[in-house]
Formats: sequence, C-alpha cells, structure tokens
Amino acid sequence: MRALVIAVLLAACSSQPKPPTPDPGKAPPIAEAADKDDCQTDDDCALVDACCGCGAGGRKVGIRADALPAYEKGRASRCGAAMCPAVMSDHPSCNAEPVCKKNHCRAQPHMNQAPSAPLPPATPDKP
Repeated sequence: MRALVIAVLLAACSSQPKPPTPDPGKAPPIAEAADKDDCQTDDDCALVDACCGCGAGGRKVGIRADALPAYEKGRASRCGAAMCPAVMSDHPSCNAEPVCKKNHCRAQPHMNQAPSAPLPPATPDKP
C-alpha cells in the first residue's frame, strides 16, 4: 500500500508543468524604473514621466534610454489605478536633465541647481 501511495505522489509531482525557460536574447519586462536605471555615462540615461507626469501633478524619473520602450509599454498595467490631479507640478524633476550618478540614472535639475530637497530615486509613483 505504501508503495502505491509513493508511486502516485511521484507521478503527480512529475506531471506538473515546468516553468518556461527564459529566452536569453529577450529582456524581461520592466516593472519599475529602478529595475533598469544602471548606467555608465549621462548618454545612457533618459527622463520619462512617472505614473503622473509633470502636467498632471507628478514628476519625471531617470531610466536607461534603451529601456524607454518597455517602460512605456508597461505604463497601463503599472499606472492604471493612479489618480493624477489636473494641475501642473512644481517637482524639481520637471525641470531636470538625465544624468548618471554613481552608476544609476537620475533626474538632476538643469545647470546642477540643487533643489531645497534632494530628488527621489528612480521609482515610479505608486497608486
């Protein structure tokens, strides 16, 4: 009887689907800006609207320029529940440029004019 139970359990375990093998040539989807903010130079970086852009009470974040298409593609699922106010934002990132600081893309105020508070790291607004 034990042998039968063990055989059934082994058969059940071996019939479970295996997770798909990742394609080494295809990058995984970008869920967060911070997932793709590594850089070597300022030219590696770009600014993108967080869930709520500067025209909707939000801000911009720095990500790698080559991550822009995937970041934008995931915008609907990532930001679908965000409630953005119909006001212009005065966040310092709205008048910024993309820079590579300590190997991470960031939004830095133009002409390196530091705001009264440091800019937040590259993470999108959470709904």
